[in-house]
Parts: sequence; C-alpha cells; structure tokens
Amino acid sequence: MFVSAFPLAPMFALLNSVCELRVDAINFVDQFRRPTPTRAQDIGAWYPIMEALVSISVLVNAFVLAFTSDFIPRLVYKTRYGKEGSLEGYLNNSLSFFDVDNFTSDERPMSSLPFTNLSYCR
Repeated sequence: MFVSAFPLAPMFALLNSVCELRVDAINFVDQFRRPTPTRAQDIGAWYPIMEALVSISVLVNAFVLAFTSDFIPRLVYKTRYGKEGSLEGYLNNSLSFFDVDNFTSDERPMSSLPFTNLSYCR
C-alpha cells in the first residue's frame, strides 16, 4: 500500500511470506494431520475487507504521489499564472530570490569566497 513512500516494502513482504510458508510447511508435515478439504462458495467475510483495503490503498497512493511530486504546483502555475496555459516562466517562479544588497557590511561574505561579486542569488 505504501510502495511510493517505501520501495523496499514488497521485498520485505516477499521475504516474510517465504519464511512463513516454510514454517507452516514444517508444522504441517511434522506436527499436524492433513486438514480435510471442504468446498466453499466464496471467500466470505474477506471480500468486503479486501475491497476496503484496495480502496484505501488507491487513495493513499494517489495522495503520496500528489504531495511528493511537482504535479500540483505545475498545475496551479499553468492554470493561474501561465501565459495561455503554458509553463513558460515556471522555473523562475518556483525558485527563491534573495537580493545580496540587503546584507549589512558586517554580514557580507568574505571576498575570498566564490560568487561574491553577484548582486543576487537563486
């Protein structure tokens, strides 16, 4: 459900399933009798639980992708500020601007540092 946030989750789930399968197989072979097979109509109460889990996982993945990607800020710029719905000027809009002239003489960087001759920085 959280693959976007934690990409290693499927691998850990697979390792857990493999280990659990091995332990269950050892228990069935060594400690228990064979279960009697019975026919069932469907998966019973698990069906609505699975439906709810699928719905929640789709919503969670959609929100994770929406809030971790640059899609929403681009869409807002394109519809609100862009010229005729284009992204022209989006990069300059999304970067911050600081005027170095706002430094006092005591706060100015030393002249031995690179880029001290700039009047502003991004």
